[in-house]
Amino acid sequence: MLKWISALFDRSKDYDTLGELVMENRRWRMFAKVGFTILTLMPILTYCSWIAPRFEDSGVTNPAVLEVINSEEYQQATQEIFALLDLYNRGEIGLDSLRGLQGVHRIGGVMVTFNLKLVPRDEPRQGGGSKYKLDGQYKVTVAIGYLVLFLTIELLLIGVATCAIFQGPPKAQRRLEEQILQDHFSLDMPVLPATVEQADQVVERMLLRFHRFAKDLEHRPRGRKGIQLDDEYDVQFLVNALLRLQFDNVKPEEPSPSMAAGATRADFLLPEHGLFLELKMTRDGMTARSLADELILDIARYRGHPGCHAIIFFVYDLRGLVKNPAALQTELSEIAGELPVSLIVSPSH
Repeated sequence: MLKWISALFDRSKDYDTLGELVMENRRWRMFAKVGFTILTLMPILTYCSWIAPRFEDSGVTNPAVLEVINSEEYQQATQEIFALLDLYNRGEIGLDSLRGLQGVHRIGGVMVTFNLKLVPRDEPRQGGGSKYKLDGQYKVTVAIGYLVLFLTIELLLIGVATCAIFQGPPKAQRRLEEQILQDHFSLDMPVLPATVEQADQVVERMLLRFHRFAKDLEHRPRGRKGIQLDDEYDVQFLVNALLRLQFDNVKPEEPSPSMAAGATRADFLLPEHGLFLELKMTRDGMTARSLADELILDIARYRGHPGCHAIIFFVYDLRGLVKNPAALQTELSEIAGELPVSLIVSPSH
């Protein structure tokens, strides 16, 4: 057992491959997440056991009440009162000499409030009147100060645990680790992630040069009419032709899962690469915000497609609507999470 524990925490081990190192780091990240989860739950369990008497009957069988009754302070306070009560019941002193007793004691995480009241008995007293007895009433409540302290500590632990559990390594590191692991376990050629990355590069290079290509098509020699891009469908027409020069299987108008706002179709899908391509052309009435909203909605729709492993958005911005492509790229990447999303805006302004 000791050898197993020692091997578990031995960080001096040499690794033969990067895949083994990645798996070991992921195991440690998993242990850290479990540890933070336990660390968050322990104060809750401890505090619940600390205030357990609050959920029991507040009578003399309550453990907190019993602890108060058996305390030295309570015994000393009640000893004099019971002595005076005994003298009164024997007729040696008057009723004015009697008094009750109230107090509050903290036991663990609860407060025990007690009230000993004088109550007449159905028994005559020598010298006239009735004999009296002390009737004890007890109430167990949560100690507010300790409750506030517990909530403060717990919120801090939850915040730390949330950061530790949900804030993983950067997206670039995760993609690199996935590629390393697939290379580590694969006996053949690397599969999807490496292929997607190569397809990304081909498509992005093509789209970055699209505006220059489109401008060349507008002017033909010998006075012949060129090709004008008037709307988004014209852009799709040219991009479709360019994609077929590079890829054997190009699926246009690929349906995506329906949502409350309705179904939509991606402009192009490269099935072998799991790559979706969505085209936008800025138009009259469109704003930078409405364009961003369209792209965000497309991410929500396409990510539910089983064949979607990456998305490239191409915005043909002849109107100069996108002033800060980097900020828009950051916003889309944050919303997409682990799904790789690229944004190409052409021409650059």
